[in-house]
Amino acid sequence: MIGTDTVDPFAERITAGLTAPGWVLVPDFLDAADTRAIGELLRQRWESGAMRPAGVGRGRTFQVRPEIRSDQVLWVDNEAPPAVLTGFLERMEALRTHLNRTLFLGLQEFECHLTAYPRGAFYGRHLDRFADEARRQVSVVFYLNPDWREQEGGALRIETPAGPVSVLPEAGTLVLFRSGDFWHEVRRARRLRLSVTGWFLTRPVIP
Repeated sequence: MIGTDTVDPFAERITAGLTAPGWVLVPDFLDAADTRAIGELLRQRWESGAMRPAGVGRGRTFQVRPEIRSDQVLWVDNEAPPAVLTGFLERMEALRTHLNRTLFLGLQEFECHLTAYPRGAFYGRHLDRFADEARRQVSVVFYLNPDWREQEGGALRIETPAGPVSVLPEAGTLVLFRSGDFWHEVRRARRLRLSVTGWFLTRPVIP
């Protein structure tokens, strides 16, 4: 466990990556046992039918559009999260505090959902920030798939000024990037692909 007043061991590396080029990859973010426990939880939720088709848009514009994205999600209640997610969420809170101190992002909270891409699922090219709301500042993906091979698809493809970057969804890998700056997609998966997907958010704007 890591306290919210403790600097995460990967914090400086993450800060440097988000400064330039704006994205960063961290292998082995959690130890193997904790990563496996989260993966087992997600698989259980998937097999029990607790997850729901993901959509695009928000509020009144929300739609389920399987021709755009075909993953399934289950949002995490930060007030009462599953026990196996406690350590991960504590790490995110420590990181939120550090990013505010170093990058002055004004991050208010972290939200996340469990994500499953069944065989054949994908998510087309998109930005994570909504067109009518800029609260999402930093996107976070933590992968839970042991022994993932390139031929199994499911790579995260990030478009960067230096060219596209492909990240295999290998267990233990954490990816962070500026939500409004990078178009990205998830290539079609050829086996069940599991992750925790989340965002660091700024305070809501009161009209």
